Amino acid sequence: MNFYLLQDDQATSALLRDLIENDFDNTLVGLTADPNRAYEELLQLRVDIMILPYQPHGMDGVELIYRLQQVNNHPHFIMVGPPTPTAKEAAYRAGCDFYLSHPLNHTEARHIIRQVATHVRLLNRVNRIYEISSSSIAPYNRPQATQRRQMDHVDTVLRFLGIASETGSEDIRKIIRVMIDQKASFSSIDFQRDFHADDHEKKIAYQRIRRALRVGITNLATMCIDYPENDILLEYANNLFEYQNIHVEIQRLHHQDVRRGQVSIQRFFDGLLQESARDQEVD
Repeated sequence: MNFYLLQDDQATSALLRDLIENDFDNTLVGLTADPNRAYEELLQLRVDIMILPYQPHGMDGVELIYRLQQVNNHPHFIMVGPPTPTAKEAAYRAGCDFYLSHPLNHTEARHIIRQVATHVRLLNRVNRIYEISSSSIAPYNRPQATQRRQMDHVDTVLRFLGIASETGSEDIRKIIRVMIDQKASFSSIDFQRDFHADDHEKKIAYQRIRRALRVGITNLATMCIDYPENDILLEYANNLFEYQNIHVEIQRLHHQDVRRGQVSIQRFFDGLLQESARDQEVD
């Protein structure tokens, strides 16, 4: 089981980490005290079970669960918090599997972690059996598998364009992941809701993305010069940048005095979403 631990209390964090890692079937894939970092990392990692506090520093734990659910990210949750009926009710309403009262009882915490992990393993096995015996993947499992394939395809495109290691590539991955999860166009993305980012942070992210796309369009134009009849290159040129912008970049590379084309971020992301969905039929 892949666990992610969000905890700002050092003693509690150390106890939970020991309980998770003492089981050789478990892997702790992430550990932080920052809820915003936890949110961003869960968009990138495959997490089966997340353990989080009721009130992490800077954000309400229940709010974090709802934010993850809004982007179709659904790990199982174990929440640690005060032993009050109000807190427990809020946690269970948000979708927690178990609520552990703080301060933790070592024996109870170990039992609950094992019980939730066993439950998730059994659920995964049932879904694998159903997948094998059915002509289509079970609804519970299908979105996650499809999203992983789409993100793999996104990484392939970024590598092809030569921008997988550019600073703006992480911003590109975060945005396209939300678009894939929500099945939404770029214009539907709400930076405040989806990334907890204000207008200034959004502007900075756009600047990083534009710099990455400038590198990508130059690399693609260079490839189009070398392989003018390659259908894949022409497809990417049209879908991601509009061919006229590639044509302008080709002229620039030939040392012609032309003004650089305007790269549309919306065009790129909507095209990237379309590219990510190619060949996604279930095997």
